[in-house]
Amino acid sequence: MSKRNRDKGKIGGPFVPMLTETMKSAAWRATSPHARIVYIALKSRYSFDARNNGRIYLSARAGAEETGLDRTRIARSLRELQHYGFIVMTEAGCLGLNGRGKAPHWRLTELGYMHEPATKDFLKWDGELFHEQKSPAYYTRRDGRLAKLGATQKQNPVRTSLTDCQSVTDITVSERSRQLPDKESERPRHINGVACQSVTDISTINHSTVPDVAPATVVFQLPAVRPDSRAVADYLAAWTADEPAVA
Repeated sequence: MSKRNRDKGKIGGPFVPMLTETMKSAAWRATSPHARIVYIALKSRYSFDARNNGRIYLSARAGAEETGLDRTRIARSLRELQHYGFIVMTEAGCLGLNGRGKAPHWRLTELGYMHEPATKDFLKWDGELFHEQKSPAYYTRRDGRLAKLGATQKQNPVRTSLTDCQSVTDITVSERSRQLPDKESERPRHINGVACQSVTDISTINHSTVPDVAPATVVFQLPAVRPDSRAVADYLAAWTADEPAVA
C-alpha cells in the first residue's frame, strides 16, 4: 500500500470532536455563538486518556486570550451553557490560600463521568431561553445614572389644565406646540367665539383681551331722493370720491 493511501482520511494534528447529536439539539440552536465558542474551548481541554471530565476548567483570563472575548462574556457564556444543560459545575471557584484564584471545574454532559454514562442534560431542555437576572447593585447604579442624566437636561414646563381659558372648545390643545416655542406657526389659534383671556397660558399669536369699548361702526347715509337710475349713478360717483361718514 502506498503512503498516499495510508494517510487518506487522517487529520494532521489535534482536533476537537463535536458530536452530531449535540449540534442538532434544540438547546444548541438556542445557544448564543459566544457560548458555543466557549464550549469548544472547554471541549478542547478534555483528554480521553486522562479521563478528566468533571475536572475541566477554563479561567476568564485564559478564555479571553483563547477566544478573543472579554472576561465578562466568558463568565456569562459559562452560565448560559450551564442553563442549557451542556455543562455541570462539579467544583466552585475560590481564592486559594496563596492568593491565586481557582477557576470552577466543569463536567461535560455529553461525555461519561467516571464510571457513569453521559447524562446529556441538553436533551432535557424545557424550552426556557437563557435570561440572566442582573444583581441589585446593577439596578441601583442604573437608576443613579438615569437620575443624574435627568437632572442635567432642561425640561419645558407643561400646563396640565386650561381652566383659565374661556373658550376651550375653540382651541385645539397640543402638548407638542406648548413645548416647542420655536414653532410659533403650529400653536393653536382661536377660530371663533370670545377671545381667550389667558394670553401667556395658551399661545402668543392671535390672542387678545376683550376690548373695553366697542369698535367704530361705519354708517353709510343714503340720499332722500327717488331711486331713479340717474340719482343712483350721481350718488355712487360722489361716494367713491369722498370717504364715508363715521358715526
